[in-house]
This record gives sequence, structure tokens and C-alpha cells, in this order.
Amino acid sequence: MRVLYLAPNIPVPGTHGGSTHVTQVHRALQRRGHEVLLLARTGSTEPGVLPLGTDLFPVYKHLVPAYYFARALAAVRRFAPDVVYERYSAFGLGIAFGRALGIPSVLMTLDRDASPLSFHFAERIVATSDEFIPARYRPKVRLVHWGVDVAGLSPEGAAAVRQRLAPAGERIALYTGSFHRWHGVDALVEVARHWDGPPLVIALVGDGPDRARIERLARSATRARVVSTGRVPHADIGAYLAAADVCVAPYAPARHPLFRVHGMNRDPIKVLEYMALGRPTVTIDIPRLRALFQPEEHVLLYPAEDARALSAQLRRLLDDPALAKKVGDGGAALVRERYSWDHHAEELERIFLEAMRREPVTPP
Repeated sequence: MRVLYLAPNIPVPGTHGGSTHVTQVHRALQRRGHEVLLLARTGSTEPGVLPLGTDLFPVYKHLVPAYYFARALAAVRRFAPDVVYERYSAFGLGIAFGRALGIPSVLMTLDRDASPLSFHFAERIVATSDEFIPARYRPKVRLVHWGVDVAGLSPEGAAAVRQRLAPAGERIALYTGSFHRWHGVDALVEVARHWDGPPLVIALVGDGPDRARIERLARSATRARVVSTGRVPHADIGAYLAAADVCVAPYAPARHPLFRVHGMNRDPIKVLEYMALGRPTVTIDIPRLRALFQPEEHVLLYPAEDARALSAQLRRLLDDPALAKKVGDGGAALVRERYSWDHHAEELERIFLEAMRREPVTPP
């Protein structure tokens, strides 16, 4: 089929989670034989991309459809899509193209911050949870899992990364991703302040609005060394993961306005990437992650924002090589079986076909 994929504020490829998501969905759909025209942010270099978008400015977000519709309509008509797949940050652009071309639109959303037009007129809604979806639209929801680029995560270069991060042979605990307060990275700084285990480097890979604050806090960490690398090309992330002894996703959902009300309901791509390379992983104990992973088999869990409990779980993995191997191997096997982007593309294909048949809305 021919899919018009709308993610106008997302650079493709890029280094943050949204870029990883859009890039991998685009590629996975193409691997399944579909033609995909992706409207993405200006500067995107991925083949098959129409780079017309800009960053998302909340005050103007509901003007997005009119702005992009006029600029992209000719190219979209030439492409002649069968279905529109709209990321929530397109704010109704999918509905505009769907109505203009007489084709169905499918909405992907992570939260309620999508256009009311998209919620109302989309044939189907793709999400990992329906808890935050307004009740009247839940019959249209089709639940999916996000994925990870298993084949694309190469460990090549891990020895050089390890030498650079831990030249004295210290153990490495690694965080990758965006720096927002709800990512809870300050818990790792707190671990570094009170660490009483083997010599440790806590490596923070990524960037974001909370990075400067985290780096200021890290100056007071004396029991373990904290290293902030800044952004790393996603093609190199595999080497950083493979260099680590343990990986950490220290989310703090209570700091996120939506998660505070509805709970954290997203599939954590960074955790899936950690697991894909067999890294023993520590993350927070919440219902969503217990639904995805078996504690002590695939992952170790601790109460969110409890730095002492996080430190204890890190010590368990660093002090017990057998446990670390068991958790690392178990997580890797699970991800390769269930949480790949190719598997996600199969889920989307079924949803697109359902939307194209204009089937009556019924619960899945």
C-alpha cells in the first residue's frame, strides 16, 4: 500500500526518541514492501522524506494543518496515498489530507495532546494505552507495542568507548536519551553522591532542557564519577550500550503532568534498546513495565525516585555476574521475539487495512 506518514516537527533521522520512532517506523514499513511518503522536519535527509516541517510551537499548533496542507498538497497528490498515518503532533493535518483525497486517516498518539479533529474523524487510533484517550473514542483505539532496531544496534567500537569513559577500568552504568525532569536522571547523580560499591562511572549520553541542571548537580558527586557526553549519533549508540556493565532508565512519572494523572503508559524505547544488546537493565517499578517485562528475569525494578533502592539494584548486578548475565540474556531474548520495529510494522499494516476497508468501529 501507499502510506502518507505525517510527522512535520520530527527530524529524520535524529537523536531523540521521537526521531528514532519515526525513522524506524518509516523504514520498517518500507521493508514490508509499502511505499511511504514521510512529511518531516526541514533538514531531514532520510530517503523518501518530504522535508517541509518546523519545530512545534504550542501557540501555533492548531494552524499547522493549513500551513503544511498548502505547501505539500501537490506532492501528496502525485504520490496518491491509500491511507494517511498522522503523528499526534501534526494536529489534524491527516484529516485535511484524508478529506481532500477521499482516503482514511489513522492517528498515532502518546497522550491527549492531539487535535480534537483527529480524535473525532480518524478511522482508527494507534496507542500503547487507552487510559488517557477520551472514553467516546476508545472503540477506535488499537493497542500496539513500540519496537527497537535490533539489527541496527551494532556493538562495534565498544572497546574504544569503554576506554574513553572508564580509562582506569571502572564499571560503567549508562543512561541514554533526552534530558527532561520526568526522566529522573538526578537519581543517578544521587547514586554517585553516596555510592559505596566498586569504582563506578555513571555515563549520561544525550541532551535536553534538563541537562545543564543535571551537570551542575553532578559537580557535587564524589563517590562515583559522572560523565556527560552530550548527543551521540544514533548509529553509534550500540557501541555505548555494549560498553556498559549496566544500563538505567530512572523515570520519574510524578513529574510529568499526564503520567501523574493517568500513569506512565508508554513503551520505553530506551529500555528496549538496552535489552536488545543484552545489557542488564534497571528501571522503575510501575504497572506498565511489569506488563511488558518479568522482574528478575528481564529487568530489575525499583521504586521511582528512590535513589537508595536504585543504588542497591545496581550493586546487585555489579556484584553478581550470574544475575547480570541472566537478566541481560533474558531481556535480549524477549526483545528479539516480541519488540522489534518489524513486528510493530505488521501491527500497523493490519490497522491500515482495517481503516481502508472502512469497517464499523468495534472493540479490538
